Amino acid sequence: VEEESSENTAMKSKVAAKTGKTKRQWDILVQSGISESEIHKFANALEWLRFFPKEGLKDVTAFGAKVDWRRSFITTSVNPFYDSFIRWQFNLLRSIEKVKFGHRYTVWSPLDGQACADHDRASGEGVGPQE
Repeated sequence: VEEESSENTAMKSKVAAKTGKTKRQWDILVQSGISESEIHKFANALEWLRFFPKEGLKDVTAFGAKVDWRRSFITTSVNPFYDSFIRWQFNLLRSIEKVKFGHRYTVWSPLDGQACADHDRASGEGVGPQE
């Protein structure tokens, strides 16, 4: 019995990961421990902001990270005062050229209609953007 090369095995694993069972959002929420009777609430975007920050805090703490949670904020219109502060700070940094916008070449997938990173492609890894 011949053994497969590690390159061949890695390629098969990558293909399997990309073509595995597609899950619906509903299934992912159930897998996250949310009861089916509560899932309908997630149709409201604010429910995501209510539910998941607490879950993230649990995960980061379980990971062992030491974080000062006394100053945690949501940067959306849900928290207009903090959101306006972040906008002001970003605009200030941009005005003194500490933050810049520009063009970044990327590989585009006409099939998917979106940019795709090197690890997103089943073949053609290491290929750079082309005109």
